[in-house]
Amino acid sequence: MIAILKRTLGISLLISLVGCGVRGPLYLPNVPPAPSPPSEPEPKGKLYPPQSPATTNPPSAKQ
Repeated sequence: MIAILKRTLGISLLISLVGCGVRGPLYLPNVPPAPSPPSEPEPKGKLYPPQSPATTNPPSAKQ
């Protein structure tokens, strides 16, 4: 009984180590640096791109 448990544990450990699929040394991915904040604040009260005046769709006539 103990021998079966040891074999099962050994096989499951081997499968878990082989199954990860990553070969070679582990490394951290290169992350690009965060962009610097703008030097001038955005003007207040202006939208970009400028929007046209609010237009609403006329209600459809129900018949």
